[in-house]
Amino acid sequence: MTRKPKPSQPALPRHRLWISALVLSLLALLVGCSTDDAPKTSLFEHDHVVSSHWPSDLADLSSKLRSRMEEYGDSPDEHLRHEIEDLVDWVSEFAADTPLSETDWIPLHENSQAVSANLKATDEAFASDDLKQIESLCQRIDESVSLIPEHFASVKASTP
Repeated sequence: MTRKPKPSQPALPRHRLWISALVLSLLALLVGCSTDDAPKTSLFEHDHVVSSHWPSDLADLSSKLRSRMEEYGDSPDEHLRHEIEDLVDWVSEFAADTPLSETDWIPLHENSQAVSANLKATDEAFASDDLKQIESLCQRIDESVSLIPEHFASVKASTP
C-alpha cells in the first residue's frame, strides 16, 4: 500500500519573491535613513549635549568648583549640588587629558574619587566638612596645574 504524498503549497513565482524583497529593502532603507530636525554638527553618529558648566581645562574646573561652592554657601539648592558633583567627577578626566605625569595626576584622581564618594553618600545639604574637602581638592588641582608645562610657561611670561 503506497501512500500518496500530500500536495504541497505551490511555491511563489520568482518575480513575486523579487518584488517582496525589493519592497522590504526599500522599507528598511526609508526607516534607517530618517533625518533629524536639527543638522548634525559633528561626524559622530550621536551628538551629545555639552553641559553649560563643562570646564575648558583643569584650571577652569577649579575656578568653576570654587564659584559653585560660593553660590551654594549663600543659597544651597539641588541644581548647584549636581553641578558641584559633576565637576568633582570630571577632575580625573581633565587631569588625564593634561601632560601631567602619571605620578602627578593619579593622586588627583584618587582624591577626587574620595570626595565624590563622600558627596554622593547622602542627599542632604553639604556640610562644612564637605565644602572643606572640595576646597582641598581645588588646592590640589591648582598645585597640579602649576606643574603643566604650557601653564608654567604662560605664568612665567606674565610675571614681571
